[in-house]
Amino acid sequence: MAYNSFPYLCIFLPLCWVAWAVLPQRYRPAALLGGSLVFYWLTAGTYTVWLLLAAALTWALGLGLGRLQQLQEAALPGLDKPARKEAKHQFAALQRGMVTAGVIGLLGLLIWLKYLPFLVRTLNSALSLLPFAWQVAAPSFVQPLGLSFFTLMALSYLFDVRRGTTQPAEHYWQVLLYLSFWPHVVEGPFDRWAQISPALLNPPKPNYRAFTFGVQRILWGMMKKLIIADRANMYVKAVFDNWPSYSGSAVVVATLLYTLQLYAEFSGCMDMVLGAAECFGVPLAENFRQPFFASSVSEFWRRWHITLGAWLREYLFQPVIVSKPMMRFGKWCRTRFGAALGRSLPVWAGLLLTWLAIGLWHGAGWLYVVYGLYYFLLQWLGEVAEPTLLRLCPSLPRWRTRRWYKLWQALRTFVLVNFGMLLFRSNGTRAALEMLASLRRPYEGSLLIKLDAQDLWVLVIGALVLLAVDLLHERGIAIRESIARRPLPLRWAIYCGGMLAVMIFGAYGDNYDPAAFIYAQF
Repeated sequence: MAYNSFPYLCIFLPLCWVAWAVLPQRYRPAALLGGSLVFYWLTAGTYTVWLLLAAALTWALGLGLGRLQQLQEAALPGLDKPARKEAKHQFAALQRGMVTAGVIGLLGLLIWLKYLPFLVRTLNSALSLLPFAWQVAAPSFVQPLGLSFFTLMALSYLFDVRRGTTQPAEHYWQVLLYLSFWPHVVEGPFDRWAQISPALLNPPKPNYRAFTFGVQRILWGMMKKLIIADRANMYVKAVFDNWPSYSGSAVVVATLLYTLQLYAEFSGCMDMVLGAAECFGVPLAENFRQPFFASSVSEFWRRWHITLGAWLREYLFQPVIVSKPMMRFGKWCRTRFGAALGRSLPVWAGLLLTWLAIGLWHGAGWLYVVYGLYYFLLQWLGEVAEPTLLRLCPSLPRWRTRRWYKLWQALRTFVLVNFGMLLFRSNGTRAALEMLASLRRPYEGSLLIKLDAQDLWVLVIGALVLLAVDLLHERGIAIRESIARRPLPLRWAIYCGGMLAVMIFGAYGDNYDPAAFIYAQF
């Protein structure tokens, strides 16, 4: 049941909201949990069992970690210093054991269902180089809906309970609601337990402002998905799925349209997700912040899929660079390569691991490894080249404050990101390399591939509207707040205009093959 489908928008979502609104406050969490489980079951069927098991493991280990923390706080005050130190060591070992069990259980499930076929294929490729013919049968699994998303949220819950920054949930259903909450279970964002549990467990009263703001955001997401993304998909699919037939300008246009498609679709999905949650008074984390105004690749990734980057930075990159093995590695580097490299190499190693994780999170394949390495190399080259650039051009810091240079940085970043998008959308590394090579060959055919002139105009106007809205947001203008201050007739004229735009210009119908949400497969 897709977020932009008729059953979801016109049946499921209204019924859930009515049930949530009419029930007494103490029963509203039950309405959210019931709706979430119904949504997941209708979408994933029997694979719901994996979600139930992940929630059970997370809840049990979180409860155990909380109980150990209570025992430690009760036991330490009555001990002398040596005994207190020994007790702390023992409690820490028990907590590490519980967290390790959670990591093995949750990541083991993720690796088994998502990455095992890729690992077996890689092993078979290596075995084919040997003189004897021996292959391992490659398993085939259906990945449960939102597996990568609820796995990382479950891990963040355990890590936060272990650190003592959040209190564990007392009841299983509370963790299950956190992981299965239908607005974020398919494509995120990666919400923290401490941030959304108050609204999930103690829902606010129905609020007209929250409801109307949520509906506005759902409508804006629908416009981005149906008018822009799904229309661009017709061109993108034709070129990338039949790439040997195209070259030059056709590949350039397809790449640009895929960048537009992915941004409009993913950010549009987040608008639908956050809008739906807002109707229920649940504040989910923002996942986008005008990424194409970024002045560097690093800044782009701080604006694009924000919660994934924040998760990996807090739970992977930072723990890795301050770990004992990495500290020893840094010390070894300083003794052999000097203080500067000794400080930099551990950070680069942590960045490499993080970018590989980003690539593999998006998919189980070598193409995604190359995708992660591409962005690592861009970031690494930017940092390495910075001192040289400052020596060659002392005016560079002053230029960076100028508008023309900021525009140049944004255009440069946009071009680099589009190369990454070509890699990301290609049907394998070979296809990506050949498509890059084909850029040198002119394309002789018509550029109106699967799109007529009317479709192209709708797409261009939709992209310009999206750019204008992003520009207003970048300047700090709250559009929904501005609409709310307008007279009631004007507000409803805007709402009706948006609905009519989706109905008239949306890409759907009997002869249209609808595109599934891209990030739902991750």
